[in-house]
Amino acid sequence: MPAEDHPLPSSWRGLGRTLRLGWTASPGLIAVAFATTVGAALPDVLIAAALALLADAVLSGNQAGVIAAAVLLGALAVMSWLLRVLSERANRRFADRTAVFMEAHVVRLQSGIPSLEHHERPSYVNRVQLVRDHADTLSEVYQYLFQAVGAVLRLVLTIALVMTVHPLLGLLGLFAVPIALVSHWRGGAEHALEERLGHHERLARHFFLLGTKASPGRELRVARTRERVRQGRHQAWAARHHAMSRARWTTTAWQSIALTVFSGAFVGAVAGVALNGGSAAEVVLLLTVGSRLAQYIGETLSQVHFLRMIWLEGGRRLLWLEELSSMAAGRNPTPPPERMRSGITLDGVSFTYPGTDRRVLDEVSLHLPAGSVVAVVGENGAGKSTLVKLLAKMYEPDSGRILVDGVALADMPADVWRERLSGAFQDFARFEYPLRLSIGLGDLPRAQDEEAVDRAVERADARALVDRLDRGLDTQLGNTWAQGAELSEGQWQKVALARGYMRDHPLLLLLDEPASALDAETEHLLFEQYAERARALRNRDRVTLLVSHRFSTVRMADHIIVMDGARVCEQGGHEELIALGGRYAELYGIQARAYRVER
Repeated sequence: MPAEDHPLPSSWRGLGRTLRLGWTASPGLIAVAFATTVGAALPDVLIAAALALLADAVLSGNQAGVIAAAVLLGALAVMSWLLRVLSERANRRFADRTAVFMEAHVVRLQSGIPSLEHHERPSYVNRVQLVRDHADTLSEVYQYLFQAVGAVLRLVLTIALVMTVHPLLGLLGLFAVPIALVSHWRGGAEHALEERLGHHERLARHFFLLGTKASPGRELRVARTRERVRQGRHQAWAARHHAMSRARWTTTAWQSIALTVFSGAFVGAVAGVALNGGSAAEVVLLLTVGSRLAQYIGETLSQVHFLRMIWLEGGRRLLWLEELSSMAAGRNPTPPPERMRSGITLDGVSFTYPGTDRRVLDEVSLHLPAGSVVAVVGENGAGKSTLVKLLAKMYEPDSGRILVDGVALADMPADVWRERLSGAFQDFARFEYPLRLSIGLGDLPRAQDEEAVDRAVERADARALVDRLDRGLDTQLGNTWAQGAELSEGQWQKVALARGYMRDHPLLLLLDEPASALDAETEHLLFEQYAERARALRNRDRVTLLVSHRFSTVRMADHIIVMDGARVCEQGGHEELIALGGRYAELYGIQARAYRVER
């Protein structure tokens, strides 16, 4: 569903949801933080009144009054310091605890969305990036909210004290209204721009990783393109910075005008009280409170600005992500079958990736019979991997249906369907865990089952890899860890393939170029053994789908599907397709001749 069809929720709803999550994380610390943060506002304001009392006592020669005012000032100063220290520690501890809670919540939400669309549609990516980048900042919403409440309380009490000198001086508060309005507009304008410029930040980050990671570092040095990467990062950041800088200079100019208006009103108020017979105590009170009034207005606006920033960038987008996740997870009540009986049918399936106009699959109709090993071949961009993604419910078709034993796959919960899947993918993950766990993640409930892991190792023909490592299955993977072992690309792919074989009885086994980093002969022998074993066991209740660019590998399949230009152009057994003399025979002949030349 396009992002514009699911707009950001209101600010108030976003704030309310963030506050509820914070309360869930640590209600006790919230109470302490609120009492100390808001309470710290009172001594600050009362210090101005105590100074006025001291000035009046000094001018009247009241020694007892001077002592009392001095003691009051000392007590207020100590109380202010103590409350600030307690508030800072309570808020910091609460923020640390809540940051872990919020980050875990964001991870659950993002990984819980069944599809991959939010990773690839630019409008989704911009918002998700802001949620991810500000996940820890969401923990500070309570802190800024309490500080904003305290700042507003100080401001109200300060204006009340000013009005004790003369009621009309309360109008000074009105001169602060333009500052508040400008600040409100400034926060919204800057952060809307920041979302629109999110692609520049991602590009700069991409160049940074290119220039600092070992894998691309080899090519950068050989091709002598390090300077180009550095310039690319600089240009991406510069584009973002220049746009943000222009916006900030504009908003700062308007805020300066608003502050100038308030400053003029305050100077006029002080002059009016002094020239119209005001007492020394009133002048001291007005100077003290008035100077603090400007400070308190600034603090109030600052706290509201930061609260608004988190509120907009965090709370609303967090709630948007929650709603997106719940909408995706709240459908599809039909469970998948326990056993495959007839197979999987694609009926007129078409698909276009988000943000593009080109169809990757165009009116594809197929039947994958239960108990069969089906191979999909075709040139790059023919839609092979997209077919795998649709069968794994990473996306939903734009049109057409996918049926499992006659039941629409769209009506099945993604999580439940994926519990019945297994597979290895072309863009496999490198889980830097001990080898046993990195393989066992393919079936998490049995990740520590030694027999299950051993079977997966055998199925992936990875025993030689395990034996070659000093600690076998207990070897830590990844050379960035203490005593960690770095694997070659082919070895990492063997681990991924073993992970895909962890489940013993999946309904659908998806193998998307699972051995592309291995040599052709090894790949052929590996899958020929697998196909023979599958037939020997008579696994009539599953479908195996193998995507490979090597035609020598797919010969062993029961059924071969040839894709060309987003459509199925041929299908059948190997001998049948060779006899047909069509696209498959042509590609098979080209590859066979190339292989003979290499040998």
